[in-house]
This record gives sequence, structure tokens and C-alpha cells, in this order.
Amino acid sequence: MTNFLKSKKVLSTVAIASALLLSACGGGTQNTASNTKGAAEEPGKSHNLIISHFLPGNHPIQTQLFEEFGKTLNEGSDGRITQELYPANSLGDAGAHYDMAVTGEADIALSVYGYTPGRFPSVSVLELPFLAESAVHGSKIVATLYNEFPEIQKEHSETHPLFVFTAEPAQLISVKHRIEKPEDLKGLRVRTPSPTGSAVLEALGATAVSMPMGDVYESLQRGVVDAAMVPLETLQNYNFHEIAKYVTIGNFSATPFYSVMNQSTYDSFSDSDKELLDSLVGLPMSEKAGAIFDTDGKNGLELAKKNGAEIIEFTAEQLAPWEEILKPVAQKWIDEMSAKGLPAQEIYNRAEELKDELK
Repeated sequence: MTNFLKSKKVLSTVAIASALLLSACGGGTQNTASNTKGAAEEPGKSHNLIISHFLPGNHPIQTQLFEEFGKTLNEGSDGRITQELYPANSLGDAGAHYDMAVTGEADIALSVYGYTPGRFPSVSVLELPFLAESAVHGSKIVATLYNEFPEIQKEHSETHPLFVFTAEPAQLISVKHRIEKPEDLKGLRVRTPSPTGSAVLEALGATAVSMPMGDVYESLQRGVVDAAMVPLETLQNYNFHEIAKYVTIGNFSATPFYSVMNQSTYDSFSDSDKELLDSLVGLPMSEKAGAIFDTDGKNGLELAKKNGAEIIEFTAEQLAPWEEILKPVAQKWIDEMSAKGLPAQEIYNRAEELKDELK
């Protein structure tokens, strides 16, 4: 599988090791995503990329990342490469997006790893508490881990990966419950982003409730859940600032995302088109996606403050009991992943090293 960290320019070994992630981008269908992909085509052939994701159509991942990506491809190919964007699960459920890229229903798909539990076990290390401190930070960590561990690359072998990244760390928001100490979570029903997020919540005495992001607003409003573990960008992009009365910031988990391409789509491109595509992805795209989440997280937090929400942040002393309770969660992850034959201890140790190296 092509190394994530290859780019158009020659990079130093240190730069490569620190994160240029998914190398080649590419893809093309001619009129629909289901067209059979042919052999490599000569420059001058048109390509229309079908790009699918689960985020709202007004989310900046679409408006600032994919739309700009498409514009650059179009200009660089003299108009031959175009794209069609399908947001908000319009082509398939969030958990189906990886398979959509495998089969060619979409040329490019973007979604959250946690929506397909068990399929990408190694990547879930980023979901452990207190690793990522921002979206850009988490994106660098997951990119570097991908580059360094063949086991993680193998989990993506059915597609041509483009870039991986994380949202900013997940925090706790609630309409009625002020959460400052671990015991404040006991007995609460809390929306979880992933199985690892569930392990975090259950260790704290909460009942984890899995649900897609689109259902969280109403569930919080109606009291179906008492709180939600979500990144702060949701306060803006999903309007959670309208109902959140308490926001507890503890960097409890990070949600890793993937963007992958149908392998046949990539293979159908000429060398010159591949070169154009390759130059646009990798670490720059990963960091850009992370920066979008970080910016929106700050904006969302400001919106919540303006709407009267109380922001609860921990001192090192206040965080200590949370860290103590959640220590077994990391060990459980290591044990479970090791049982699957993965080098879990090595992956976790490296993630801890990168936490400091990539700040």
C-alpha cells in the first residue's frame, strides 16, 4: 500500500516520520460512481469524482476543504477533473462510507472510524483519553502512526487512503447536569462517539448510549440522554450551543476520521493526473482538516458562553482523579488489541511519545 507520507516534493526523513499521511489522491468516474473503472487513461480524459460524507452540507469540511480541493483539481486539469459532493449521508449511512469507497459507489468517502466498530482496531488508540490536545495535534499523531505501523496500513488495504485526521478532543456537554467530578457522571445516560468512548464513560459510572450526531440535539433537548461526549465544534456546526448549559473540558477522547478513495478510480488516472492529485493530499490536507475543527471548536465555545453556558475546566489537581479512574481503560485497550494479534503496546507507547513530540 502506498505510504501516506509521500508527497510531491522530496521531504526529509524526519518530516516524513512526523507525519505526511496519505499519499496519493485520485479518482474518477465518468458519469456515475458506479461506472466500471478502466485502465490508466491518457491526459485529456475527463473525470467526475463522486465524493460522499456524513457531515451537513454547510459543514466547513465540505465548504472549506472539499470544495477548495475540487476547485484546485479542476483548475490544475484545465477543467477535465470535476466533482460532485454528496453530504449528510445522502448516498449511504455514515457507517457504510468505507464500503462505498471499496465498491466504487463513491470515488472518495469521508467518515468516522468509530461508525464501523471493530473494522479499524488499531486506529482506535486515538480514542483513548488525554492523548490528543487539539485536532491538529491528534491529526499529526494518527498520521504518523499510520506511516509507522504496517498493521494500521493493512486495515485500509481495500482502498487507496487519502488523509486521516481527528476532530478536536471530545468534551462533555449537558442541559441539566453540572459535571465537575467523576462521580457526577454516575447513573447518567451519555451519548458516546465510539466503543472506546463507551469504555471511558462506563469506567466513570455512566451508561453509554450510541447515536449518530444528527440525533444528539433532540435527544439532549428531550432528556433521552443526560449529556453527550462530543467535540466543541458541534456547539457551532450542530447548534448545540442553543441548549448546552454546562460544558466540561477534559480531552476525554478524540474522534479519528478517514478519507479514502476507490482503488480502481485511482488506478484509472494517468501519471500526470495522479501527480496533480498526490500534491493536494497527505499531511497538508490532514492539518487543514484538523485546523477547521480547532477553529470551529473555539467558535462553538464562544457561542456557548454567549448563550450563558458554564464552562468547567480542570486544573491539574482537579484532573488527577479522572486520570486515575481512567488508567485501566488504556490497559484494557492494549489487552484487547493484543489478543487480536496487534502490536498494541507498541502502538500505545508510540502514541504517548508522539503526544509530546508533536505538540
